[in-house]
Amino acid sequence: MEEIQSTINEKVALIENFIILSLRREKVHDGANKLLKEARALQELMDKVEKAVKKDLCKIDEDHRRLMTRMQKQQTAILQYILLERQRKFEEATTREREVHAAFNSSNVPRTAEKMPISALEKCMDRLNVHSTVTPKLTLSSYKESPLVKQRQINPIPFTFLDFEYHITSEQFESIPKYMRGRESVDELRGFLDNVVVPSFNKKYQLIHRQRSTVRNRHDLELWKVYNQQAAYVPGRNFITPGDISQQINKMLDKKQQNRIVMLRHLGVLQEQRVGQTVCYIWNADSR
Repeated sequence: MEEIQSTINEKVALIENFIILSLRREKVHDGANKLLKEARALQELMDKVEKAVKKDLCKIDEDHRRLMTRMQKQQTAILQYILLERQRKFEEATTREREVHAAFNSSNVPRTAEKMPISALEKCMDRLNVHSTVTPKLTLSSYKESPLVKQRQINPIPFTFLDFEYHITSEQFESIPKYMRGRESVDELRGFLDNVVVPSFNKKYQLIHRQRSTVRNRHDLELWKVYNQQAAYVPGRNFITPGDISQQINKMLDKKQQNRIVMLRHLGVLQEQRVGQTVCYIWNADSR
């Protein structure tokens, strides 16, 4: 009897709860409608905020592009000035050497003085170095049209490409799965990108776009031929190979460096594509 009485009480409680909810149905319905209207108003407000943020970001991107274009033009102008200045001083040194030769030939100076023009030339050549604490930065497009691709690299001016610049944020690094990061730190990954990957791209594309007649070094000439043959592997994209990275670090890629490449692929900085037996690491940061 007690079990029957308990079951009856439970059913009675359920009926009472149903009756209570039925009586409050209109109030609950009104509250739900009110919440729905507020949610719609909040959604409209969020849409307006999103549009405003996108508009501000577009303006910031446009200002950034204008600033980068101006900087590139200024850097190109500075680089051209340095080249012209070096050429002018070299011509002055050559003229001075000729004058010394002429003065020597027309005088009764002992023949042992023939070494003087060489030392005079060396002193002049020492003055040709234009020191700067800032490494010029160019775009690939401006480099292809600059005098640098037509000049022999006797005393090259160091520069880098703006196309291969990228900064890994801490948030991006934390987005990499833990099993992939292991004990690697964000600074180590940044160092690998800045000191190994980016210089490999810079060296390759400084050489590949030079005119054939300006490449005199046998090793550079062989690389120039290989690079130009590989250019057809991934048309229109800039890439390096494991061999390019090995040349930069003077050893074969080990497991740790290969894992760093995997992390850079995960972040979208690099894209891997195999062409025949060649693995191509394509620069993909500019498409993000």
